[in-house]
Amino acid sequence: MTGGVMKHVILSITPVQEFVGQARRTRDLWAGSYLLSWLSAQAMAAVKKAGGEIVMPQVDDDSMIRLLIHGNGVTPPVVGSLPNQFTARLPAGVGPEICRDAVQDAWGKLAKAVWCKFVKPVKELSNFPDLSAVWTQQIEGFWEIAWVVVPPVDGEDERQTLKRAGDLLRRRKLWRSHLLPDEYATLGREGGDHCQLMPDWRELSGYARASHADKQDAFWRSIRGQIGMILGHNAIELAQGERLCAPALVKRLFPTLPACALKNAIDWVPGNKSGEIRSWPSTRYMAVLPWLRRVANRRVANKPFIDRFLDLVGNDFQTESGSDAHLASKLGEIGRLDGNLFDRDALRNTKDFPIADNDAGDRRMKLEAARAALVTAAGIGEPATHYALLLMDGDRIGEALTQAGPRAIATLFKTFGKQVTQTIRRHDGICIYAGGDDVLALLSVPDAVTCARDLRRHWTKAAEEAMGEGSRPTISAAVIFAEATVPLRLVLARAHEVLDGVAKNGNGRDSLAADIIRGGDFSRSWVSQWDAPGVEAFAGFASGQHAPLAASSGLLHAIGGRFGAPVLDLFADGGHDDDFERLLAQAHLRNRSRDLPAMDAPGGDRSEEERLKIARKEIRPLVALLREVPGGAGARRDRPRLNPDAALFLRFFARQSVGGARSQVPIPDVADTGDGR
Repeated sequence: MTGGVMKHVILSITPVQEFVGQARRTRDLWAGSYLLSWLSAQAMAAVKKAGGEIVMPQVDDDSMIRLLIHGNGVTPPVVGSLPNQFTARLPAGVGPEICRDAVQDAWGKLAKAVWCKFVKPVKELSNFPDLSAVWTQQIEGFWEIAWVVVPPVDGEDERQTLKRAGDLLRRRKLWRSHLLPDEYATLGREGGDHCQLMPDWRELSGYARASHADKQDAFWRSIRGQIGMILGHNAIELAQGERLCAPALVKRLFPTLPACALKNAIDWVPGNKSGEIRSWPSTRYMAVLPWLRRVANRRVANKPFIDRFLDLVGNDFQTESGSDAHLASKLGEIGRLDGNLFDRDALRNTKDFPIADNDAGDRRMKLEAARAALVTAAGIGEPATHYALLLMDGDRIGEALTQAGPRAIATLFKTFGKQVTQTIRRHDGICIYAGGDDVLALLSVPDAVTCARDLRRHWTKAAEEAMGEGSRPTISAAVIFAEATVPLRLVLARAHEVLDGVAKNGNGRDSLAADIIRGGDFSRSWVSQWDAPGVEAFAGFASGQHAPLAASSGLLHAIGGRFGAPVLDLFADGGHDDDFERLLAQAHLRNRSRDLPAMDAPGGDRSEEERLKIARKEIRPLVALLREVPGGAGARRDRPRLNPDAALFLRFFARQSVGGARSQVPIPDVADTGDGR
């Protein structure tokens, strides 16, 4: 290490949420997270190569850092794990500019690889006199890299220094010194439309759609043709009518670079398999996954119908061919197909699911008929329409850093981080990002809440091991159940709103919050502290454990209507649970014969009191779910409340379960199916 006094530096790379969230497809979401981790690794590696050290987070064992420092010895990671902000110590005479230069050089090298493969061959079709100059301007002006050099203070320990560094960086960000290039000044007011993913930037054709739609289409058709020539297909990489700027195109296409070009651009191929990062399960695929598991689990019985479906598909619509690499389930041939093929409405939609064929209409009808036959043969109803996005974030980490010190927090992050990806995979989810105290993942509806609870248990155990007795940081989570057709950027934005506004600020942290998005509309959120009985009940309802109760529409209507908030407020504090339980059980019995006539057959000769006793036992998960319990200090309310909107979630879970209310066919006994894992 270089001699002399070491100075603390805190540095951040932005934009973060906007860059990650500007996504049309699942791979975009992953690509944004991965690129940010990779660029952070470039900056951190520059520090270490200059004789400095990374104070927070702990990165000595990080795969990206080891690859950049040593060049080999580990398998290149598929999931990013480094945050966009870090604190380092630099030797005297070395400035933080080395980090900025490392980031810009790496980003420029990757952008050049995408330019050469996909854009340069068609640059003459752009309306810009020099498209390469436009490309360079957008690439060089994209990232804001801000830092603060923290001057030493006599008598200050490292905890105090790190707290001061964080405060200084927050103040530094308020300067807003990074200005995007004025594209109106450099390109002119007629210089093309805005990018459809990143509207602060111009799309690359240089034509305005209002006056030169044909030339604009010709440019992007040529880009798609170039993609198709290299990859053998192009429809999913760049959709019809999609027009992007340079940063968005790099984000979209870098995973499709040939393995040799990708290795030259970023120094490795993630997972050592370029095909693995090209194909990610779509949101539709994650929605229908529980249904696919059940069908694949009985593939022998379903084989004639699966084979007929596969024959009609042929070599087309296999865009999910690499999806099973990211999932725990092994679904066989049927798991390679586009998730849209299994959804009744998606398959009928000619815009969202085009079939490029002279007899497209006839082929679509045959596919619809084969799909319907498979659904009927499977006997478990229609596939679900929603998937789940899970977002988690540690609570008051800055305070914990001041109290426990950087080593304890770094150990917490490291221990927790080792558990995240494998836990999500065990629940048949895909991990998008896992770094420090942050988690982003996609799962199916039945698995999301159980996965979140397991991750929270790992966090709690890691905090106990790292910090011992006393105050330990907690973690909060948001689960968004989103319709597969809702744009990903809206889902991720809503997840941040629910996490920050409902789980953290609203419920005092240490909480799980959830919301449902249908067609872009939000329903009211549900939230409770992790250890409250309602969270266990919520997980049970989501996974289908209480399906008959969730399907009791009359009871749910009574909760949301006849009882209403004023009546529920009387029982909110839990002091009259016996009376409340009896009230709900009586309503359950009254509605049972109408909603679930099959439930009345067993035990029909029991006394009213015996029937009420059974009903009370059945109703307890619902009582637990209705009661929302605040988390730690700072919650907007200081006592539990009964939330009638919980009924919305029960109705939702009943409809989304395999064999739920969307089903148009009889549902077999549980013993006849299994869970398909």
